[in-house]
Amino acid sequence: MRKEHILVIRFSALGDVAMAVPVVWALANQYPDIRVTVLSRGLARPLFDDLAPNVNFMEADVKHEYHGVRGLNALYRRLTAKQFTKVADLHNVLRSDYLRMRFNLGRYRVEHIDKHRHMRRKLTSYKHKVRQQLPTSFENYAEVFARLGYPVDISLFHSIFPPEGGNQNMLPAIIGPKSSFQKWIGIAPFAAHKGKIYPPQLMEQVIAQLIQKEPRARIFLFGQGELEEQYFKQWCDQYQQCLHVGKHCETLYQELILMIWPR
Repeated sequence: MRKEHILVIRFSALGDVAMAVPVVWALANQYPDIRVTVLSRGLARPLFDDLAPNVNFMEADVKHEYHGVRGLNALYRRLTAKQFTKVADLHNVLRSDYLRMRFNLGRYRVEHIDKHRHMRRKLTSYKHKVRQQLPTSFENYAEVFARLGYPVDISLFHSIFPPEGGNQNMLPAIIGPKSSFQKWIGIAPFAAHKGKIYPPQLMEQVIAQLIQKEPRARIFLFGQGELEEQYFKQWCDQYQQCLHVGKHCETLYQELILMIWPR
């Protein structure tokens, strides 16, 4: 009998992909006899590389190498060579919809995420608003695997690192060690969509107030991009407590070690 091999599709922003980590971990640990391959952008690799022995990561650049229908067809041919038995689409956008359609035509068992858009519309409606708690992203992801026949318990997940945290020796000298009297605060103030960004002028006020309240605190600024380059330099020049993490950490894995520093 062929061993079950599940393809998990999730592109999008890093935060959305990161929320799949506890669910994939639970799947891999509760069902150690199955294989799991996560298909995402290369930036997400450190989240899954050492997650579990039966979890693999597959990188796909859908903006360039696999752009458009022709690119997605090439990606589909590459995926079919892996001999997956089931497909979990945790994204449900045009790109993953197309791949899902191809897999359906190939008679694969395929399930996709329900984003409960009808519930969102009711919650945000100006008239006839319905205030009903929406399922979390974790619950939405877990529901996909349940429909594939693999219900999971994500409450057992705690971290991608052991209780003592990651290898802090991998961090640049400018970061550590952490003094017992210090508070370390991480801020990632920017996003891909303008509507998700707290105005930078107000964010600077937040930083100033944090420093006023905790003058010995260190503030680590996460993110890389044009806005980060512009504002992080200003804030680091103005407040010695601030550090632009991306200027000193070479990899996302290093940043994760810093983010999940033991208390």
